[in-house]
Amino acid sequence: MTTTAGARGAGAGPFTIGVLSPVVGGFYFGKLLSGIARAARSGGHQVVAIQTYAADLDRERFPDRSRVEVPAGMDALDGFIVITSAVDRDTLRELDASAKPLVVVSEHEAGLRAPVVTPDNRGGLRAAVEHLVSHGHTRIGFLGNPQQLDIRERYEAYRSAMQANGIETQDSWILTTSDNQEVSGSAAATELLERGMPTTATIAATDRNALGFMRMLRTRGLSVPADHAVIGFDHSDNGARARPRLSSVDPHHDRVGELAVTLLLAQLSGQDVGAGTHLSQTTLVARESCGCLTSAHAGLLVDGSGSRAPLPSGSAAAQLSELTRAVFLGSGAERPASLDARSWVRTIVELMVTAAQRAVVPPSVVLNRLADATAALNPHPEALEQLLVVLRALETEAGAELPPASPSHASALRSAVTGITVALTKGCTRALLARSGGLEQTLITQYEIDLELMRPGGASPRTLSWLPSAHRGPASLALWTGRRTPSGDRQLEVVGTRDVGATGSRLAGMSFSEREFPPAALTRAAGSARPDLTFVIPVTYADSDWGYLTIGGPVDTRSTSSRDKYNHWAAMLAVALDHERMVGSLREQRTALQVAAERERRLADDFRASEERYMLAAGAVSDGVWDWDVLSGAVYFSPRWKSALGYAEADIGSTLEEWTGRVHPDDRDELSMAIAAQLAGVDEPFTLEQRVLDASGTYRWMLCRAVTVLNEAGSPARLVGAMTDLTESSLREGAGRTVIG
Repeated sequence: MTTTAGARGAGAGPFTIGVLSPVVGGFYFGKLLSGIARAARSGGHQVVAIQTYAADLDRERFPDRSRVEVPAGMDALDGFIVITSAVDRDTLRELDASAKPLVVVSEHEAGLRAPVVTPDNRGGLRAAVEHLVSHGHTRIGFLGNPQQLDIRERYEAYRSAMQANGIETQDSWILTTSDNQEVSGSAAATELLERGMPTTATIAATDRNALGFMRMLRTRGLSVPADHAVIGFDHSDNGARARPRLSSVDPHHDRVGELAVTLLLAQLSGQDVGAGTHLSQTTLVARESCGCLTSAHAGLLVDGSGSRAPLPSGSAAAQLSELTRAVFLGSGAERPASLDARSWVRTIVELMVTAAQRAVVPPSVVLNRLADATAALNPHPEALEQLLVVLRALETEAGAELPPASPSHASALRSAVTGITVALTKGCTRALLARSGGLEQTLITQYEIDLELMRPGGASPRTLSWLPSAHRGPASLALWTGRRTPSGDRQLEVVGTRDVGATGSRLAGMSFSEREFPPAALTRAAGSARPDLTFVIPVTYADSDWGYLTIGGPVDTRSTSSRDKYNHWAAMLAVALDHERMVGSLREQRTALQVAAERERRLADDFRASEERYMLAAGAVSDGVWDWDVLSGAVYFSPRWKSALGYAEADIGSTLEEWTGRVHPDDRDELSMAIAAQLAGVDEPFTLEQRVLDASGTYRWMLCRAVTVLNEAGSPARLVGAMTDLTESSLREGAGRTVIG
């Protein structure tokens, strides 16, 4: 029996929120997790981000689905946020039917009780269409992968917005991509060119699709935006680095994450949130690729409508207030809890007004604090460019209020504007330098980890001694045991921990089912510093799947692909574990070979000694001796054996056919049966009379006697025997025809 959303998990907290995500870094997934962590930590809650896709992702080809059987943590966490295609349909329905609260981000399954959170895809696309129409475009195309809910909503919004503007779309304007990456965007551009370029502008469902699309157009000799205008959707850093810079709709993924946490916590507190879609705001960022000469934000949009500004509509202060909500990412853990964009805007406006009306120049200490506040708000790389445009508008408004014939007031206003401009420049530049330094440190750390994991003769990677000393946060490694629980879930054993506290360290050697992992002692351990999130990353590479690496630390929002640093750590760890296993196997093989070689040496010595005795014995008797190696098929015929039949040494080879082929046809069946009996395991030697053809063409009566020699496994390895000529012997009359046994 299922319960209502309001009845699921009601309690006071603090809670541990599980996030099931395809990957846990990059500008999309990373920013979602950043918003989730920020909203959760403000209420004292923990976040465990579980990656459901392999660590060694192909940057160009994102996989269609997860490779996990059951997501980790399904029984260990208080509630779940599922991002896009993190789990399959059956697992999503299982989570929805459970007693634990659930929020779904940008994914849809019919009949879900859980709320769904998406950015305002419709409003963002409507703004993009209308912006291109304002540039004079009427043949506007769309490209994207319709498998994802967000993309389907953007496509539907595109059709609606085109219709609202009196434009009938054509099938040739629509391009379907296989995924959201650059390669499929390039393929879409090639297809459009083959269709004869029926459009003058295109809206891409993702920035990476758009960048690949633009790159192929330029490769084929077209100019963007002169020959074809492009708008993307994501507002990624890659778009800002492109030439021309990519116009894009900013979905503010971190705010999507914040809204998801708000809805999940409401359910955990006992509220009935109910099913339905909840929208987060979007922003249109106009750059050069659409035809704009300068970068300017169209403002935040909810279902295509601008949000209400806290200041008088149309004023420069209202524009600045609106702009800050778009250009400040606010995702850094270093952001003070007391700092917000509204107080930042109020400070700038008051400094301007005070300078204009009272001729007071802002003191340096105030301007330094403004620079610090700007950096702490985590400005987007293009923030300064956009802020300066609005700052100029603020100066114009303030100048209009200057007292008549007051040069001191005008001078104070100019000084204030200069000081504020410098402060904003310092703040934005400091943030850029910090991000650049962070990237450099990440590269250094990755290099050190790679060397440590690949160091010959170093400590086992299971000990986690390879983790960088600069990393501050708990970590643990759990590997598959190869066993399953009675319910069929795979089991994990914790084999290594670091900085997880006394309770967490005692988990080493303990086993957990996949649903129970990670235990609270690993996710709630403060260690040397409380982490933003606890990441659970599959330790996978190629066909290897070792288990899970848990890492406490900050989320990576700046990676342009989905391969953030923790994915790199997990993939390299899988390679190191593969190498450790291979080296261990090689050591075992070498030991086994050494033992086998010693045994073979002793056998060879024994064989040489026995062969010497054997040859002496063979030479001392008149019988012809033969020795058949069953495995190789080679037969040794002694010189006496050959001469007994009238052959020289070189006339007889080393195959069994040299003997059996010369046996009289009437005697061959008995010989074959006798040999087969020996090979089948008969313990008794055999004695057999037979007629054998000699060199003159005459059959001679021969007495054949043989014994079987077994190897260490107890299987027949050799048949050794002697052949005596009975033709002229006085024994012929009394020997009897055949004696076996």
